[in-house]
Amino acid sequence: MKSRLFTLIFTLPLIITACAPDQRDQGSTPVTTYEPPRPTVVEQDGYKIARGATRLVDTNVVFDPTTKAMTLTGKIEYLPVQGQSLQMIDVDLAGLVDQEGFINLRSARKEVSLPQGVKLAAKATCLSEEGTCHSSFIDIYLYADGLIYHHQIESHQEAPKKDSGEEKKEEPTTPEQTEEELESEGGADEVDGDLGSYVGSVKEDIENLLDVKPEPKKEEPKKEEPKKEEPPKTETPKAPVPAPRPETPKKDEPKKEEPKKEEPPKTETPKVPVPIPRPETPKKDDPKKEDPKKEEPAADAKPEIKKVSQAIGPVNQGRLENAMNMLRYQETHEPAGFKVMRPARLTHFATNELGYIVAQMGLFTKKEIPGYVMSIGDLSREKGGKLGSHKSHQNGLDADVALFFNNKSFQGFFASAVAVDKPHANWMEEEQWKLFKHVVKTNLIDRIFIHKVLKKSLCNIAIKNGELQKGKNEGLAYETLRRLIADTDHHNHFHLRVKCSSAQVRCRQMAEPSHGSGCF
Repeated sequence: MKSRLFTLIFTLPLIITACAPDQRDQGSTPVTTYEPPRPTVVEQDGYKIARGATRLVDTNVVFDPTTKAMTLTGKIEYLPVQGQSLQMIDVDLAGLVDQEGFINLRSARKEVSLPQGVKLAAKATCLSEEGTCHSSFIDIYLYADGLIYHHQIESHQEAPKKDSGEEKKEEPTTPEQTEEELESEGGADEVDGDLGSYVGSVKEDIENLLDVKPEPKKEEPKKEEPKKEEPPKTETPKAPVPAPRPETPKKDEPKKEEPKKEEPPKTETPKVPVPIPRPETPKKDDPKKEDPKKEEPAADAKPEIKKVSQAIGPVNQGRLENAMNMLRYQETHEPAGFKVMRPARLTHFATNELGYIVAQMGLFTKKEIPGYVMSIGDLSREKGGKLGSHKSHQNGLDADVALFFNNKSFQGFFASAVAVDKPHANWMEEEQWKLFKHVVKTNLIDRIFIHKVLKKSLCNIAIKNGELQKGKNEGLAYETLRRLIADTDHHNHFHLRVKCSSAQVRCRQMAEPSHGSGCF
């Protein structure tokens, strides 16, 4: 009965009962960003974290742009590990946005009491531009019975409209930036797959908000190995010890005196005459030049820290901060092994992780195919956002890359590698296969889109080489093919997407590709 009750509650879709007729005044009703199919408990950084084991009721988020304050109200329902009934507690948290765009949300009212041993707090990560927090995701943490319940919601509150008297200045657009010029280079650009959760910074949040330290690892007692019984020692017969003979007194022999070695006569080194010091002439008092005083920073001044690139939001509704300029990297590392095809499009910006992968592909190309230059198409705009007819490429995680051909006349543009449902005769499938394995080995690749005919060819190579066997779902070849997403559009290039890294705390990661190589 208990298990049925638990299943019924946590398999129901999230029901939001709050009503917000005017979002500018009442805030926003958030939605759960991602829920696993069933509650899961995982070990992470020394903590036991439960996801999908909580439900929010009557939740409301309000951000006040004047005071820079946010409130989170409602109720949270959870089932204790050691308990027989569901527990529901009130949520009334508040906090102020800091300079980095985060809000630590803690209890706002003293009269709201929690059950003994239970702690509750949250952290909002702002996604909006200009330091506002109308758009954000919120990590809610509840601690009970040694378990951390983690629930993530996404909140979008309508920003207040500007006065009608203010006219929005339209930025001039160059011909290279028009939508016609930024058409997708080679077929549809599908996002593919469900959106997962935001990366966040779970470990730091738990330590700072809940003041809960990870449990120390228990050292397992060493099992004492049973002592091996040694065979009984067989005593070897002792040989008779010969009786000592009486010592004859030794005669004192006269000591021979060793002849003394004659030391060579010491040669005195000639003394160097000491120069007589000349009388010092009195120095004229030169005006002392004072060293320029170094201005010390004020005590409250913080050192300027160069921020890493930030992929914000998902690939199809995101933006980019502190982008890496891959055209500049190409020019300063010439020959880089790759070349931005159309720099006038201004779409050669990336996160540091994607930039690293592009640089690695260039180095691979120089080593494996001397004289060849890999062509790089669209990455993202400098600040991300919508990019022509692309459905993704919005937060610096996507790249369109040309395929390898053994005919140099195909370099510099996206040439099709599919000819009547089979690979083109000039397509370098072996080198392409090596490249894909090379980048997937970094553990930074989320997925790679490629035409189904080309993937089938790569499957055949892996099977032929003995790298892939049916029923064996492990190894680099399997993992590479699992991340190669077959479609009917990417015949003249492949579309590579990297994962959100732990440094991209505002990035929303896509759910993992389904298991299976797709080759059998």
